[in-house]
Amino acid sequence: MQPKPIICLGCAFWDTIFKIDRIPSTGTKVLPETAVQVAAGMATAAAATIARLGGAVELWARIGDDPTGDSFLLDLSRENVRVDRVRRVSGAQTAYSTILVDQAGERWVVPYTDPSLDKDPIWLPLHEIAQASAVLVDMRWVEGAKAVLAEARRCGVPTVVDADIAPPESLRELIALGDHVLFSEPALLSLTSSTTPKEALLEVAEQIDADVVGVTLGAQGALIRKRGDRPGIVQEFSGFSIQAVDTLGAGDVWHGTYVYGLVNDWGLSASVRMANAAAAMKCERFGGRLGAPHRSELQKWVQLRVPTDAIRSEGLF
Repeated sequence: MQPKPIICLGCAFWDTIFKIDRIPSTGTKVLPETAVQVAAGMATAAAATIARLGGAVELWARIGDDPTGDSFLLDLSRENVRVDRVRRVSGAQTAYSTILVDQAGERWVVPYTDPSLDKDPIWLPLHEIAQASAVLVDMRWVEGAKAVLAEARRCGVPTVVDADIAPPESLRELIALGDHVLFSEPALLSLTSSTTPKEALLEVAEQIDADVVGVTLGAQGALIRKRGDRPGIVQEFSGFSIQAVDTLGAGDVWHGTYVYGLVNDWGLSASVRMANAAAAMKCERFGGRLGAPHRSELQKWVQLRVPTDAIRSEGLF
C-alpha cells in the first residue's frame, strides 16, 4: 500500500548561491569561495526536506517552460519529490534568485518572479487532497493556498501554514484556514501591536481557530501555543548552539521536518524539537536547502546533543 503523500504548495525558485567573505556595502566585484545552483523556495525546500526524511511528498507549484524550469524539475526529481503536479506556464520565466552568503551565515537575497506566471488555481487537482496525509502551504501563492486549504479542511486533512512575511490581509486569510499555523517572527509581529513574540503569539492564537500556533525564533528555538493550554501558557523549545555557516532555508527545513513529524505521529514536542535540530543542522552547511538532513543524519546529530533519557521521555525516535 502506497503511503499517503504530503502536499506542499507554493514557492518555486531556482537559486544561485554564492559563498563570500562578507557582503559589501559599496559597489565592487566579489569573488566567491564556492557556489551552487538549486531548486528552492519555501514550499519547495520543505518538500525536499520531507523527502530526505523518508516521506512521500508532492510539490504543487508554477514554473516557466524555460531551461531554468527544466533544471528545477530535474533537481527536485533527484530528491524523490513528485513533480508532475508542477505546472509549466507557457511563455513565462521560472522564478529565480541570486543570493550572497557571508562567513557568519547571513544572506543577501535578490529574487525575481515573472508576473506572467498565472495565479489562477483552477488547474489544481483538488480532488486528490482527500488522499493526502497533510498539506503545507507558504505565502507566495495565496490564490492556490486558499483553494488547497479550503479543500483540505472540507476533507478533514491536516493543514499547515508557513506564515512568513506577506501583506497582512493575505496572512489573515490563510492563517484562518490553518490547523497548524507556524509564523516567522517578523510575520507574527506584523499582525499585532505586541512587542514580544510571546505576547504576539498569545494575541493571534485567540483570534484564529487553529490547533497549534507557533513562531520560530532562529537560534533561540520556537514558541508554541496549543489549543487547550491554560490561559497565558506558551511552550518554549530552545534551539541548539551551533556555528552557523548558512542560514538560508533554515525556516523551510524547520517546517518540512515539523509536518513530517505530524504525519508520522511523533507528537507535538518531538516534532518541534526535531524541527529545531534539523534547522540547526542545515545552518551548519552551505547551500541553502541542500543542507537539509536525511533522517539517519538527524537522529545521529540529536543523539550527540540530547540526553538519552530526554530522547526516550519525549519519544524523539
